[in-house]
Amino acid sequence: MKIFIKSNMFVIQTNSSILSIDWFGDFLLSHSKDTIFLPMSVMIFLDEDIIDERKKFLIRLAKFYSNQHQLDYERFVRNFLRFLNRPIKIEFKQKNIIRGDVEVYLDALSPKDVKILLQHENPWIITHFVSQLNRFITEFDNRRLFLDASDDRSKSRLDRVLKKRNFLFFNMKFTYSKNFLTVLFSEYTQNYQQQQERYQSYSQSQSKSQSQSQNNSYNFNFHHENSFNSPNYYQDATLAHHYRVLELQYNASLKEVKANYRKLAKRYHPDRVHNKNQSIVELYTKKFQEIQTSYQFLKEYLEER
Repeated sequence: MKIFIKSNMFVIQTNSSILSIDWFGDFLLSHSKDTIFLPMSVMIFLDEDIIDERKKFLIRLAKFYSNQHQLDYERFVRNFLRFLNRPIKIEFKQKNIIRGDVEVYLDALSPKDVKILLQHENPWIITHFVSQLNRFITEFDNRRLFLDASDDRSKSRLDRVLKKRNFLFFNMKFTYSKNFLTVLFSEYTQNYQQQQERYQSYSQSQSKSQSQSQNNSYNFNFHHENSFNSPNYYQDATLAHHYRVLELQYNASLKEVKANYRKLAKRYHPDRVHNKNQSIVELYTKKFQEIQTSYQFLKEYLEER
């Protein structure tokens, strides 16, 4: 394990062994709504409401690190706590990735409620789901979470998240409850059937020519049943987003990514506006974090190609 400061971030460079350390997983779970998963790293941003959790984590990390390297614990605690407010990045540096299978069970409890259950507790995977489905999560713990799937947006988001089966050192294997799609989209099915019935009734009341004309304007297409089998646009959409953040054309080279990152990081660094009002500082900080995230994502993606 290596720990250092880089690009305004507190970086922990390690291997997959930390996945089994309970307090690492607990820290990640407590910050699940402030976490971003990149191809082979995790970024955890600051949440002032749970600053004590971050402090406890850095103290435990200092103890773990000092014991591992037989160094002065007190010194590391002091140094680590100096960076309490910095984003934390966990980097995994392993060329040969062996992913372990994780069984994930999905159950549509109703057209509005979805339950995701892991065969075994895994805070890393739960945090991944929560970070992706944040606004729709109603409850979660180390092994399960419940999702409010009452609108199109939540169903579409769930569809996209479930397409990403591999991340970090995990390979998720999904099992669906019987009639999962039928239950989840039953309201749409009923609406569709009602629309079809109204259309048929309308058609019968019109003349043949009028019916033919109206047929074009009453062309109902129901795609919801096939939603979870649609093509995977997740990666392309994600890449396009990160290229836009760095003000680059899609498929720009790593050299161009690095050049624009340096330019934008300098332009939007919070230190440039430290003497301005708080709203401007927050705006620059948010933009700077977004630039950092997109740069790290594209850098890792392009280096692995």
